[in-house]
Amino acid sequence: MLGERLRNWRRITIMGASLGAVVIFFVAGIIFWGGFNTVMEATNNMKFCSSACHEMSWVYEEYQERPHYQNPTGVGAECSDCHVPDAWGPKMVRKIQASREVWHWMLGTVDTKEKFDGKRLELAENVWRSMLRTDSRECRNCHDWSAMDLEQQATRAAREHARGFEQGQTCIECHQGIAHELPEEWDESPVWAARFAHDTEADLDRGEPEVPLEAEELGEAVAAEGDIASTLAWDDVPALDVTLFLPGQASIEWIQDGSSHGGGRAFSFGDRCVWCHAGEEAQIGEMATSAEKIETYDLGDKRGHVPMAVQAAFDDDYLYMRFQWEAGEHAPLPFVDGGMMDPDNAMKLTVSFADERVDMADRGGCWASCHHDSRDMPDAPEEEALAAEELAERLALMNGVTKYLSESRTDIEVRGRRGAARGGWDKLKEEAEIDELFGAGVYLDMARYKSGSGATESGYILEQRHFADSEAVVFSADEQDGVWTAYLTRALRTGIEGDKPLTTDGKYNVNFALHDDHAAARFHHVSWQFGLMFGAEEVDEEMVEINATRVSR
Repeated sequence: MLGERLRNWRRITIMGASLGAVVIFFVAGIIFWGGFNTVMEATNNMKFCSSACHEMSWVYEEYQERPHYQNPTGVGAECSDCHVPDAWGPKMVRKIQASREVWHWMLGTVDTKEKFDGKRLELAENVWRSMLRTDSRECRNCHDWSAMDLEQQATRAAREHARGFEQGQTCIECHQGIAHELPEEWDESPVWAARFAHDTEADLDRGEPEVPLEAEELGEAVAAEGDIASTLAWDDVPALDVTLFLPGQASIEWIQDGSSHGGGRAFSFGDRCVWCHAGEEAQIGEMATSAEKIETYDLGDKRGHVPMAVQAAFDDDYLYMRFQWEAGEHAPLPFVDGGMMDPDNAMKLTVSFADERVDMADRGGCWASCHHDSRDMPDAPEEEALAAEELAERLALMNGVTKYLSESRTDIEVRGRRGAARGGWDKLKEEAEIDELFGAGVYLDMARYKSGSGATESGYILEQRHFADSEAVVFSADEQDGVWTAYLTRALRTGIEGDKPLTTDGKYNVNFALHDDHAAARFHHVSWQFGLMFGAEEVDEEMVEINATRVSR
């Protein structure tokens, strides 16, 4: 009976093979697959990537300093999480491709750090292209659009992720260098050339030529009436709490350079500085005073940020502003004899105005005029270069290069590649072109108060800074009980060239700068660019922070 059953089992076949053979093949398959899978997993772990392939030791060191290795949540990612697909098919393709890496390991293609750095851009481009082709597939194993709660994210991250989702962007378009150092000139790679290209000049709508000045002589009325702003009742005028901070050497070129400033790309697409950095002023100021970033000088005990309350009011003829902030204790600058850069002025307060005619003023305000080759900045030219006869006839260079607008130059070096100086101070346009820009209203209007003399200077920035004593714009200020209070009275239309005509139905960009504690040059505190309107019934809160209150006198 038993023998007959065994004979029946032997007669059973599966796809032509006996049952015994099938069992043998099945067991062998399990053993083979187990071994194969063991090898696969062994080549997927961190130990293998960082030691077996010794050429990876340099990038492994970089990775250890990045958030994918160590972070507050304790959730990390290994090499394979980013470079090897999870799905079996794509994983096999990737492993086959990796065989080429074994060949190059045998050849010693990148067996020294110098060789590796020479190939770094090429290797990075291979990864970028792969991620662009797969929609950052490996990133999305952990990060998914649908699982993101933008309301819980920092303002900057939420804004960029929302835009990325709307525009169909993929992770690697913004997160290059998240795990490894970026190659030099990475943002000039053909992989990104089209994606990063954004011609702000072409997109700029300067509108009609500026409204001609009229002979209303409101400036003379200001001079006659004097300091009107200090006589107003300010209790019913809303205040905007702003925080001024030290900008250090963060020039407009630095802001646009994606290799130096992570927000460079967002800025090029029209994002305002305040959108990303509001609330970070104290942190930025601390980085500057400690020379951790954006500053190379030790600033001693100089305070990195200054909270300030700003109020704005208006009537049919004038704009009035009040500023209040706490006076700081004297902190001598260690690199200046006597500790004071400007002994005559304990404080200077500057207000700047611009409209949409100035490129980048809608995002950075007066920062559009702060260049890397201006006085006391890293690429400030030597005296010999400043003595060039041709430019010395048109620019006041006795104290160095002043602020200027990029529109006044034929070219601006943004990235400083291959040792080139950033900026474009010596690439001045022809005088007729400068006159045309000025006539079209392409300039920044600035007014400054100097506490030492109590004088007000007013002027503009285009090819350089133009300042002169003014009676058409009136500042006043005093310090009481450790608090400074300053007032500005400005005719909407002063009748003076360089004082931008303001209209009550217009929108303007306004900035504030404080040269605190006898400071000069770049060692001042600045605000972000804020939007200013005059009693508007509807305000786009994304673009306008100050809606001036109408008052009667």
